[in-house]
Amino acid sequence: MTTPTPLPASETYSTELLPRDKFRTLIAVAIVLLTIGGWIYVVMSPTNRSALSAQTRLWWIEQITTFVLAVVCIAIALRKRSFLTLAFWLTIYSLIFKVMRWYFDFRAGEFLIPLALILYALFIWRLQLARRGVAGEGQVVAV
Repeated sequence: MTTPTPLPASETYSTELLPRDKFRTLIAVAIVLLTIGGWIYVVMSPTNRSALSAQTRLWWIEQITTFVLAVVCIAIALRKRSFLTLAFWLTIYSLIFKVMRWYFDFRAGEFLIPLALILYALFIWRLQLARRGVAGEGQVVAV
């Protein structure tokens, strides 16, 4: 896979921007598009739309977390460093929700390959690389 690209000299000590990483940006954009596409599908399908009122509180918490993650993914795609920690933890929470859903579907006899689960795992990996890079820059600047 690709590693984050070092910043040009003019952006080296920028405290606002993350290092360029096309793979991380691609994953963030895919998460945003799939999230928005899923919501549009639910609202457009009469069967799914009528079932919204019967959803549990946990399901709504998952949806709110996913919505906030989609907004934060837009900020990560724009390389905003201030959203890095929030994106990391929201992705972990979303990953937990997807693992739980996949497990219950699997126990019910459905074997699906969860694309969101794979995207979240890859996104956590790239965010962790960015967090290490940002922490390393902070130590170099402080010396």
